[in-house]
Amino acid sequence: MELFFGTNKLPASERKLRGGYYTPNKLAAYLVDWAVRFDTKRILEPSCGDGNFVVPIIERLKKLKKIDASLTAVELETDELLSAQKKVHDSDIIDWRFGDFFNHYAELSKDKRFDVVLGNPPFIRFQHIENTSRDIAFSHLRKSGYKPTKLANIWSAFVQLSIELLKEGGRMGFVLPAELLQVNYAEELRNKLVSSFENVLIIGFKKLVFPDIQQEVVLLLAEGKRSEKGFISDIHTLELEDGEELIRTINLDNAVRHLPVKHTHTGMKWTSLFMSDEKFSVLEKVAQNPLLTSLGKIASIDVGLVTGRNSFFVIHEKRMEALGAIDFTIPIVGRTSGLKSVVFNSQDFEKYRLIHPSYLLNFNQRRTEEIPKDLLKYIASGEKEEVNKGYKCRIRKRWFDVPSIYVPDGFLFRQIHKYPLMVVNEIGATSTDTVHRVRMKNGNSPHKLASVFFNSLTLAWAEVAGRSYGGGVLELEPNEAEKLLIPWKEDMDIDISIVDNLLRNGKEIEALDYVDTIVLEQFLGLTRKEVLDVRGAWQELRDRRINRK
Repeated sequence: MELFFGTNKLPASERKLRGGYYTPNKLAAYLVDWAVRFDTKRILEPSCGDGNFVVPIIERLKKLKKIDASLTAVELETDELLSAQKKVHDSDIIDWRFGDFFNHYAELSKDKRFDVVLGNPPFIRFQHIENTSRDIAFSHLRKSGYKPTKLANIWSAFVQLSIELLKEGGRMGFVLPAELLQVNYAEELRNKLVSSFENVLIIGFKKLVFPDIQQEVVLLLAEGKRSEKGFISDIHTLELEDGEELIRTINLDNAVRHLPVKHTHTGMKWTSLFMSDEKFSVLEKVAQNPLLTSLGKIASIDVGLVTGRNSFFVIHEKRMEALGAIDFTIPIVGRTSGLKSVVFNSQDFEKYRLIHPSYLLNFNQRRTEEIPKDLLKYIASGEKEEVNKGYKCRIRKRWFDVPSIYVPDGFLFRQIHKYPLMVVNEIGATSTDTVHRVRMKNGNSPHKLASVFFNSLTLAWAEVAGRSYGGGVLELEPNEAEKLLIPWKEDMDIDISIVDNLLRNGKEIEALDYVDTIVLEQFLGLTRKEVLDVRGAWQELRDRRINRK
């Protein structure tokens, strides 16, 4: 299976199910010309699809007059393999392997290692493939020192195992989703890449390659396979308008020679590598300041509660009154649009509840005989609508008891457009899982944390620590949020009312100036230029994300 930059042969729904999107001929040929050189003898294409890489590989070998070279091509789909074979039916240097790459891996690993691995693996989560195939893949991964998870995508295993099949000095070229740069399950792979190759080049694109599936794509080119331990590779990045610009204008050997080397440290995802050199350097330097701490040491971040069906459990005020449910509800926030500043107060909730359902039904620790008749009728209506049969509801002792209801000290944006906010909860509300819940540790002040949080470094680190999607949205999961860097001192003199007032009046830069002066300049000791460079890094990363809409 492969990935395609243009019109796909199959309907989008079927392609998504199969994980296949096909690479255009010109781009495949471009990557082949980079990887296949005069010293190349053994090549592997672990997911050859209908031959978009196979054809240029054969053409390249003929051009180089490599009569001693061979290609092993693996493909799971029969129709795809037959199509690939028809395109190069006269070639006798191809070892066609029908079936699952993971099934063939053990035999492939017995052979002499490959000089080059090229291709475009399928994009499917492990939880959606057959158990047998997953178990085989996980067995191979564990033997190679990885800790696989069902939450991972199958493409990562293709790349991980391909590294193991490369010989010393070998090269690898893959078309991959940009998840490589940022998702947690790819962290092992990122670490493996920088410890296994002399040079790693990542090519990104400013334009969305697949607007219909909102999938951002990168090219991963790695060369100089190394087996020694303790080695850290040079990382280069190149960002272009689209694949056509790459093919038309870029000589990779010359480009890499003049690209600056970049390295990351713990907590920095590879998204940061696409910043300008100046911004990257200052962010990397400032991030190592010993006065910084992680958000997780100040507060715990948890997902909002999962009701099972918000339309049933979260109701408007008028329905609450009609049902006589005032004593059986708790205020709840489910939309970040209602959190406009660093404080969520009674006036904010008054405005919010006029527009949105804002009261959560809470029957926990209440006996059935305590529940008013109108509410019992409402519960019965939910059973008629089969709310009780939904997975989250049916696994409960009483289907209508929503678990994990508590009032947090604050809220934190989960999905972010312009910037993340830590918001003090002054009204005793809880939140749905669209908003994270924040609980302070060691008696720390939520008001102080919410104020300090809105600084240029933390905003930049959110872009580095989170993951972005094709639609321009940044998402922070709780474990990612807890890794955010915070300049923190309990007795820091900062006034939340100033930050709150500026944000409510749309003066975000003025609010940043106020907070940055206190926490970055006075506390961390940064110069004004360094502060502005850090802010520029945040703006650069944010704009790169948003402009992918």
